[in-house]
Amino acid sequence: MKSNTNHPPPGKEAEDLQNRAHQGMRVTWMGLWINGSLSVAKGAVGIIGGSQALLADALHSFTDLVSDVLVLFALRFSAQPADRQHPYGHGRMETAAAFCVGLILLLAGVFILFRSAGDLWIPRPYRLNFLVLPFVVLVIALKEGLYWITIRVGRRTHNQALLANAWHHRSDAYSSIATFVGVTLALLGYWRADALAAAAVAGLVIWTGAKIAWEALDVLVDAAPPEETLQRIRAAIGRVDGVQGIHALRTRWVGPNLFVDVHIQVDPNLTVARGHAIAHQGQQSVLSEVKEVSEVNIHVEPA
Repeated sequence: MKSNTNHPPPGKEAEDLQNRAHQGMRVTWMGLWINGSLSVAKGAVGIIGGSQALLADALHSFTDLVSDVLVLFALRFSAQPADRQHPYGHGRMETAAAFCVGLILLLAGVFILFRSAGDLWIPRPYRLNFLVLPFVVLVIALKEGLYWITIRVGRRTHNQALLANAWHHRSDAYSSIATFVGVTLALLGYWRADALAAAAVAGLVIWTGAKIAWEALDVLVDAAPPEETLQRIRAAIGRVDGVQGIHALRTRWVGPNLFVDVHIQVDPNLTVARGHAIAHQGQQSVLSEVKEVSEVNIHVEPA
């Protein structure tokens, strides 16, 4: 049985979805403009100065730009309320976007690694000077700032696409640190350091992409939440008077919402009305005590 009290009124639900999407889109648009500017600036400086590390960093910023576009699309789509074709809502679009962000990072990392490996043995004209280092420091500060702004909104709205994008921003900041080190050493005469820095950027990008893609895939295949969450759900139902047993507990994430299906056992001599009342109390207990749960479907069985 399923209680209709699990959901807010349709108008309120749509308003909450739109507000959540608006918060995410605002911070993502900010990141998109910054990433677009940085990818052009890094690419121009890298081409003029012959720095493979800066070119790799520019490509990393470009992948940030692509992931921003994906996240904007996912946010707009996930803000739509549930309908006949999507009874659980459209929250999985956020997870799908996070998975795509991870794949983009993986492919970009492999490309950068392949390119930098060849440059380890081929000296290139190096025309940068120490004035480029303040530019790299500015990039690091901007990307770390974007990480903190995006991660806060992502955590507040429980948005996996935003969380993935935040880590994408931070990986760009880390790659710029590697670029700073490589450019500095190259300016001091160690020309291979620039290619090594590009390889370090590639390794970081591959690791971040694999982590983001794996976590998103885990959600897409309906992996269970942490055992601690399941224990809290069981405890909330078990405290209801009349519940004699709990089994067949299943959960699934849809965007920020956790859906729960569970069977409870009650006294077989109870009336249908009393069994329904116990199930309803169990639903309300879970919804009030486990904040990440948005809907509980309880099936009543005789003990």
